[in-house]
Amino acid sequence: MFKATTSNTFRTNQILGRQQSQRRLDLSCFVHVLEINVEELWCDIEACATFETFTAETSAVGTAPLVVPELRTITVGGAVAGVGIGSSSFRHGFFHEGLIEADILLASGDVVTASAENQHADLFRALPNSFGAFGFLLRLRLRLQRAMPMVRLEKVWCSSPEGLVEGLAAACSKQDVDFVDGVALGDKGGMVITGSFVIIQPKGCQVQQHGIWPPFYSSILQEGTEFLQTIDYIWRWDADCFWFAQIFPGLRWRLIRWLCGAELLRSDVHKTFNDAVVANVLEPLGLNKNEERVIQGCVLPLTRAAEWIQKFLRVVPSSRIGKIKLTKPGLPTDTVPIWLCPVKGTASLLMPMHADRLYMNFGFWDALEGPETQGGNRVGRINGALEELCTTMGGKKTLSSLCYCLEEEFYKQYNGNAYDRVKQHYDPDGRLRGWFERLTKS
Repeated sequence: MFKATTSNTFRTNQILGRQQSQRRLDLSCFVHVLEINVEELWCDIEACATFETFTAETSAVGTAPLVVPELRTITVGGAVAGVGIGSSSFRHGFFHEGLIEADILLASGDVVTASAENQHADLFRALPNSFGAFGFLLRLRLRLQRAMPMVRLEKVWCSSPEGLVEGLAAACSKQDVDFVDGVALGDKGGMVITGSFVIIQPKGCQVQQHGIWPPFYSSILQEGTEFLQTIDYIWRWDADCFWFAQIFPGLRWRLIRWLCGAELLRSDVHKTFNDAVVANVLEPLGLNKNEERVIQGCVLPLTRAAEWIQKFLRVVPSSRIGKIKLTKPGLPTDTVPIWLCPVKGTASLLMPMHADRLYMNFGFWDALEGPETQGGNRVGRINGALEELCTTMGGKKTLSSLCYCLEEEFYKQYNGNAYDRVKQHYDPDGRLRGWFERLTKS
């Protein structure tokens, strides 16, 4: 499929291979918000529209999506077909839980409308995490929530992984909290970050802006309270792609960031530039042949979240051979940042979990080079070990990055029998590429 925006999956060679293919369906014009119903709180939107478009249109009428993934150019269709998580997921679950119905172009050329209540309910339940294996999403009807102009942000430090997980779980139980996420700094503890809608900041309080300066990721190293416009809160992580932009020389310097401006300090710009450098410079010259990019999201049961942090750091030695660090005064300088985002489990067929049970999503982004990474991503020793750890601990890896498990194991983990039934029903001749092939081949 061709779309106009940068891909937010992290499979560089696969993305480039698809871009060069002539066998793509052009859906790049399916980018519009069609209708917003403020009374019933739903929105009709075309599937290739980005969350930047979605939030701009909904915020203009005092509403917001139930869940907004943290990067601007993720598409709404991509967040359904590939699952999406945001800081309101502790209450609303994955992004696709807000889906009411979807128009889908099937391999036969027919367009069907699938919902939980009609004759295509089996397809509706199988859409999340299917990555387009059953058809192409065209239009989505999504639930909205009422929103306020401002968000009150609170940051509270916890001095251990156990304290951090307990702090996040406690925040999720508070009725006046609308957003919850956090950042672990290695095994030294981490910051619980909560947000609540407010109409206006208190008198005398300044409205904070992040992006050009200071980067949001640097602000999370200090406890405190601040007020942001809601749209700025939503995109707080985007300007630096969380903290991934550290790998670009100069982006820690205020002058360079000022020269770049808001037009260049965006996740899609970082992603496009990084993919181009990897494909056109590093790989042709063999400069990254022993570098392994570890860009993974793993969803773990809440009861094993603190244990996961400790075991993760043993499997992924970023503190020793990684590029990305965050330094909090009083802690060692080699602390490794890990994003934590509580999320309710889903009943979707292809993401087997306990529905409504609280899980913890862990997001991690780094490039490592050392004795353990010989052969780089082609071999994927660290990524493979991380996937194995996730499975062993009862977790589920999200599928936006490279996948190293064998096909048989993949179908076992992600309910392959259910996938086969739906695939046979809606694409019996296999005209569309299969699920595992979409994740592993160009």
